[in-house]
Amino acid sequence: MKFKITVRLALLLSFYLTAMYCTGITFAQDKEEEVQYQVVRLLSEEIVHSMTTIQLGTVVIWVNEDTQPAKIKFTNGNGMVIGCDGSESYVADPEQIISELVPHAGVESLCFVQRGRFEYTVTRGTGAMQGTIVVK
Repeated sequence: MKFKITVRLALLLSFYLTAMYCTGITFAQDKEEEVQYQVVRLLSEEIVHSMTTIQLGTVVIWVNEDTQPAKIKFTNGNGMVIGCDGSESYVADPEQIISELVPHAGVESLCFVQRGRFEYTVTRGTGAMQGTIVVK
């Protein structure tokens, strides 16, 4: 009896998954492929892709390739809306947008869900570099 129930369950599950695939229902991993990413490299003397133009909904990933920790702060972040598909969007406090130190080989990321031009400063010790994200 147990064998028949298991076979029936397997057949039912197989039919269900096939029906979901054929009707266009996507799984979470399928959604990940739709997300666009832009990597911004933080080097000791420059920001690679310091002027970056992205599409709405793109995740920007900052990678600190310097030996010193870096701090990223948006200079016009007041009222900036950040978040991603599947998560709640919120209005960010400019004092809290990536305000933690990003260690050597560390990363930080933001998903941009608002069009506009967003200026930011990367500081390390006493030095500072400027960057811009333009969301179309």
